[in-house]
Amino acid sequence: MNEDSYEFTLSRTEYRYEFVSVSAKKEVRNIVLFSQTSSANTYNLALLDLLNTGELSDMTETNNDDFVIVMATVFKIVNDFFDELPGSNVVFGGSDDRRQRLYKIIIGRELEEITKTFDVFGILGNTIEKFESNKIYELYLIKKR
Repeated sequence: MNEDSYEFTLSRTEYRYEFVSVSAKKEVRNIVLFSQTSSANTYNLALLDLLNTGELSDMTETNNDDFVIVMATVFKIVNDFFDELPGSNVVFGGSDDRRQRLYKIIIGRELEEITKTFDVFGILGNTIEKFESNKIYELYLIKKR
């Protein structure tokens, strides 16, 4: 993505990136957390809000009117993660149907740009295939070219 993005930091011990989503209404601390899966060299990506209680949530709706900037930031973070752990795969999915549909739309809309840097796959059951915009997937998997 060639959109503006927020600055972010990386905690090297947890593969935890943090950035702040800023609007006229509020500031929201976001976390992008990469967790090792049971598959070799494959990490789960979670986009989370850091709540005032200190808890992390993937279900809150921030409505901060900066969705495009947040997604551009996440893509830059993913690229940085791949620089930190070359040869890794990243898998992700929405925490609900609405978010899953949004990720599908974003990937489809930005596919030409994304595939300049990443290989993008869709996962349905035990099948992994090259991402197709007209298909519905349970998860998405990306790796750096």
